[in-house]
Amino acid sequence: MQVTKWVAVTLTVLLLGGKVFAQSVDDIIAKNIDAMGGQDKLATLNTVYEETTSSIMGNDLPAKIWVVNNVGFRMEMEMMGSKMVTVVNKDKGWMINPMAGSTDPQPLPDEAVKTFARRMTLGGAFFNYKDRGYTATLVGKESVNGKDTYKIKMTKTGEPDATYYVDATTYYVDKSSTTTFMNGQSVEQDIIFTDYKKTPEGFVLPNSYTMELPQGELVTTMTKVVFNQPIDTTKFQNP
Repeated sequence: MQVTKWVAVTLTVLLLGGKVFAQSVDDIIAKNIDAMGGQDKLATLNTVYEETTSSIMGNDLPAKIWVVNNVGFRMEMEMMGSKMVTVVNKDKGWMINPMAGSTDPQPLPDEAVKTFARRMTLGGAFFNYKDRGYTATLVGKESVNGKDTYKIKMTKTGEPDATYYVDATTYYVDKSSTTTFMNGQSVEQDIIFTDYKKTPEGFVLPNSYTMELPQGELVTTMTKVVFNQPIDTTKFQNP
């Protein structure tokens, strides 16, 4: 009886302890927002201009990216002597890809538009997520490159699901998994984020991210970033 009593007491303490120290999804998201610069700081983001270099199969692919918060996204990437242009606004997108045999803008599929549109929320996936119609669910913990992370699934009606892995120590996003559609099939796309740094303006950003592609590993490094400079919104119009 004495043993049974202590087993019961031990289980009760463990269960209560789990409840006391367990974090809700909103606790984790709040800590992520703080880690990225804070709610007030992120709310000041209106535009971002980036320069990056992506490396794959021994080739370096420089790119320029313009984003106006919740208005438009434009990326120009140099590839084997050609310029590939991708543009997305609130509900439409187009691409110019000379390597596909055409220099005319071609419309992007709706699924691709929805995936690229996530880049237009400059505060990040968790910023004001409820106001933007998303639901966040904490679905467990998982190790990413040897680090414990909280696994948070983000859903919104009419959009592909996305899962974010938030570092249990730094509260940075270490990995994202997004459902995309290619040739009518559902495909999981994973991105690993590393080398987080705080800018002089007080924003915290990953300076490198890695994607696994059929052609090999694509590693992208940020070489320049400018915040809140004026951007001509005609960049997001179909020529």
